[in-house]
Amino acid sequence: MNGSGRHVVKVLGGKLLKLDVTIKDGLISELRIRGDFFANPEEGFDRAESSLIGIEAAGFSEALDAALDREGVELFGISPADIKDAFGKACDANISA
Repeated sequence: MNGSGRHVVKVLGGKLLKLDVTIKDGLISELRIRGDFFANPEEGFDRAESSLIGIEAAGFSEALDAALDREGVELFGISPADIKDAFGKACDANISA
């Protein structure tokens, strides 16, 4: 799996979620999750996001849950399921096997 993808969506409740991902040899090499949602603590969200670099793209869902739990992050305006959905759509649209 290689390539770059982007998915932008307004989730239920109207918050914007933008996810950009680059995958090389099946591993996430770049990831950026942004929007007008809130995460507490914000630094924990940033650490969780950074910890996903280098993981297998196929394990994103489980790794995201583990990272958010490890950092004690609470999301407001979006859910982990919204992020997972955006990741899947970014990959489906623009990343080749």
